[in-house]
Amino acid sequence: MYGEGMGIKQRREREKQEVRQGILTAAREIALHEGWQAVTIRKVAERIEYSPSMIYEYFANKEAILLELLCEGFCLLTFALKAAKSAVEDQEERLICMAEAYWKFAMGNPELYQVMHGLNGVPLDDGEKPQLVHDAFNVTIEALNEWSESRGIDLPGVEEAVEIFRAFLHGLVCLKMENRLHGDDARVLYMIRRGIHGLLFSWSLPPQG
Repeated sequence: MYGEGMGIKQRREREKQEVRQGILTAAREIALHEGWQAVTIRKVAERIEYSPSMIYEYFANKEAILLELLCEGFCLLTFALKAAKSAVEDQEERLICMAEAYWKFAMGNPELYQVMHGLNGVPLDDGEKPQLVHDAFNVTIEALNEWSESRGIDLPGVEEAVEIFRAFLHGLVCLKMENRLHGDDARVLYMIRRGIHGLLFSWSLPPQG
């Protein structure tokens, strides 16, 4: 009887997780086709054929759904960056691969990227972010420090360097999402390689003044 009770409990927990994931997937699908402003609790409920009151049993409001997706997005991005970081030995090529992984993540998950950066009408408060948000930043800091050490370069303000690194990539992503970036994916990847190479070259020069 005890084992049977545990089995029922585990099945119910699994069913709850499936419903929860279904809610998140529905919100992403609506956003992908109609934009985040079109996402409402009622629309999500209709898509998964549940009542709005059932959705509120899992998420207090739309913002709670957005926060969950923000965490999911940064978790996936961090995983992609870590995979790219471990894929090659050369530290400069490693950073270029990480930049390419950032681009591919954004292009493969545009609706998640919008939540992560408050784009396309995402009404998410820019308050204190979960630790997952900082993990992607930290793995890039680690890669930049390893690059500078391998080249014997003193790189003060590595956090600012990461911000520049991220701003360059974010700019390309936003231009692409607004259909203001011409050329195919191969051209963009070439631009990323050239841009990251240029940044690293500038950071390898002796400080001026």
